[in-house]
Amino acid sequence: NRGPRAAVIYSRRVRVRMKMQRESFLLVVLLTLLSLTNSVAQAADKIVVDYGGLSGFQSTVWVAKDLKIFDKHGFDAEVIMITGGARSVATLLSGSTQFGTGSGTTPLVAAARGTDIKILAASYNKFPYAFVAKPDIRSPKDLRGKKIGILNFGGSNDLALQLALREWGLKQQEVTVIIGGDAPTRLAGLMAGRIDATVLSPPHLTRAVQAGYRILADMGDMSANFTQSSLYVRSAYMKENRDRAKRFVRAYAEAVHVIKTDRDKTSRVFAQRMRIEDAEILKATYDYFAPRFSSPPRVNLNGIRDTLRFYAEQQNPELKNRTPEEFVDHSLLDELEKEGFFKKLGG
Repeated sequence: NRGPRAAVIYSRRVRVRMKMQRESFLLVVLLTLLSLTNSVAQAADKIVVDYGGLSGFQSTVWVAKDLKIFDKHGFDAEVIMITGGARSVATLLSGSTQFGTGSGTTPLVAAARGTDIKILAASYNKFPYAFVAKPDIRSPKDLRGKKIGILNFGGSNDLALQLALREWGLKQQEVTVIIGGDAPTRLAGLMAGRIDATVLSPPHLTRAVQAGYRILADMGDMSANFTQSSLYVRSAYMKENRDRAKRFVRAYAEAVHVIKTDRDKTSRVFAQRMRIEDAEILKATYDYFAPRFSSPPRVNLNGIRDTLRFYAEQQNPELKNRTPEEFVDHSLLDELEKEGFFKKLGG
């Protein structure tokens, strides 16, 4: 009897062991599936976004990157510097970037000529430049016959220069306009005597003043409005990736809020990105830019209107009789506002 009874007990033990093994296996499978699902849910979206340079008004993207604001909103963002609006727009249209940033000028012209670019937001709606000249140039009239350096033709530098010449009663033919490179290069050209004047913003503006160069005018005080730092995207991309685009605008808006309200964090990013070691220059740079950022980052439609009017007068018939609403899409910002996102930021 002990033999059969032992066999029964052994058989039961085997069945229990097999049941436990099956349950353990199922538990492992379930946990693995949950882990994989969670990993997929948490996987960051890889995107490429450009920025136009290393001046304070161009800082929204690299503040969002360096302070991990993009990470917070679900992005693995590669940020690349592309100087000049034409190159930025061309890169966006090629699909190499998903989001472009820069002045509103080139996206407007590109959209008017048939591309599907839309401006979604604008972090900076003022001219961020001062017109700086050699010490012996005491007034705008002294610019006649002088060499003026700008970044490129057709961009915000060019528009700022032309509007300034108009306000001063000067014709462009009375000066020599030179493509002088980015701000550090133009400052070096001014100090070396290769150009007589240029447009600069801090920290390069502060360095020029410290070196004895003269500010003829602050462009931010001019009567004209201008969309200096905007965020733009292809309409087709936004249609196919609306949630992604909305999260990006959320991150962009949060970065603007940080710039305006958190001097310490922003200054650390400014110091690293702009390679500012002088505490006085760093303070002047933050104090110049931070109050002028737009939060929420809505596009100033008057700036778009002024730009359209100006370029329509400059032999660009495709911009004649066009309205800002044709080029700007505030729908994502509107949704965020209705959801109380900006109130939460302020709180």
